[in-house]
Amino acid sequence: MEPKRSGITAALLDPLYDAAAQPEMWKVFLQKASEVLRADKAAILVCSPASVQTEVYADLGFSEELRRDTEQKTRFNPWLAEIRKHKNTGWYSGAAADDLSMETFRKSKFFNEVYRKHNIEWAAGVSIFAPGDVLPGFAVCRPKTEEPFSHGDKQLLRQLVPHLRRAFKLHGTMTALRHSNAAVQYALDLIGAACISLDAHGRALSMNQRAEALIAGTATLRIRNHRLLAAVPAEQSVLDACILPACACGDGNSADPGAGAAVLHSGRGTPLYLSALPYHSSRAFLEQNPAALLFLTTPEEQGHGEHRLWQSMFGLSPAECRVAEMMKVGMDVAEISEAIKIKSDTVRYYQKCVYRKTAVRGQVQLIRLLTRLPSSTP
Repeated sequence: MEPKRSGITAALLDPLYDAAAQPEMWKVFLQKASEVLRADKAAILVCSPASVQTEVYADLGFSEELRRDTEQKTRFNPWLAEIRKHKNTGWYSGAAADDLSMETFRKSKFFNEVYRKHNIEWAAGVSIFAPGDVLPGFAVCRPKTEEPFSHGDKQLLRQLVPHLRRAFKLHGTMTALRHSNAAVQYALDLIGAACISLDAHGRALSMNQRAEALIAGTATLRIRNHRLLAAVPAEQSVLDACILPACACGDGNSADPGAGAAVLHSGRGTPLYLSALPYHSSRAFLEQNPAALLFLTTPEEQGHGEHRLWQSMFGLSPAECRVAEMMKVGMDVAEISEAIKIKSDTVRYYQKCVYRKTAVRGQVQLIRLLTRLPSSTP
C-alpha cells in the first residue's frame, strides 16, 4: 500500500522556489525530493535535443564519471526521443518504463554504458519544453534492488510540473539578471521600481537614476556615509528589518531572507514602498558586488511593474492582476468587492482564474508565491 501523499508536494516547494533564486539551494531540493521519492540519485538536467547535448546542472549521488557519461552519451538515450514527442504539450512527466519496454531499453547503448555501469535500473522525471529548444528537467533514479517508481510517485511528479516550470523560468530570469547589465536594466524596467544595490552590511553601493529621483523627491529615505536612514527615526528599525536579513542571505551568511518588505513615510506622511531581494553572485553588475537589491515604489507606481511581471510569467489578465494584488496583501472577497466595486461572485471567478494560472490551491499559497518574486509592493 502506497504512503499518503498529502502535504508532500508542499514540503518540496520551499526548497524548489528557494533554488530558483539561489542556485546553491538546488542541492537542498534534490535531497528532499530523493527522500520523498526514495531515490538514491537525483539531478537537475538541461538538455538541448537539437544538439544532443546535456548538462548536469546540479546533482545528488552522482559521481564525476556518471556526470560525464550522462552529458556525453545523451545521443544514445532512447527515452529522450520519447520525451520529445510531448513537445506540443509543453511538458513531460513519468518514468522510462512508461514509454519504453524495459527489455528494449536494457538493450540500448545508453542503458548499458550509463545506467548499468552506474547501478541504475529505474528512472523517472519531469521535463519542461523551454524556448530555444532547451529542455530543463528533474530526474530521480533507483538501483535494481529497489522497486520501480509507483503510480503515487508519478502522480507526485505530475503535481510538481507547474512549479518546476515556474521555478526554471524564474531561475533563468535571475541568472540573466546576474550576468548581463542589459538584462538587469530590462528587469528593473519590468518590475517598475527604482533600485539600490546593497552590500552584506546593508550599505548602499549604487543606485539607478529613478532611485536617486525618488530619494530626492519623497524625503522619505536618506543616505549618509552609504547607510540608509529613514526620514522618520521611529521607522529605522522597520527599514533595518527589511534590508539586513536580505543582505545576510545574499552574502551567504543566512538562509532566511526575512520579510523583505516595508513601508516608510516622509515627515508629511507620504509613503514609500520598499522590497528587498537577496542577490547571490560572484559578479557585480554595478560598481561593487551587491548582496541585495532594494526596490523603491511610490503609491502611484504601486503594482504596475508587478502586473507586467505576473502577466509575463503566468498569463494573468489586467483584472486578474488587480485581484491578485489585493489578495497578496490579505484582502478577502468582501473587501476586494467593495474596493473595486464588483460583485463578490465576480471576485471569486477572478480568484479561481488566478489560482488556476499560478497553480496554487489558495490565498495563503498565492501570497507565498507572489512575495517570493521581485516586487514593487510590500
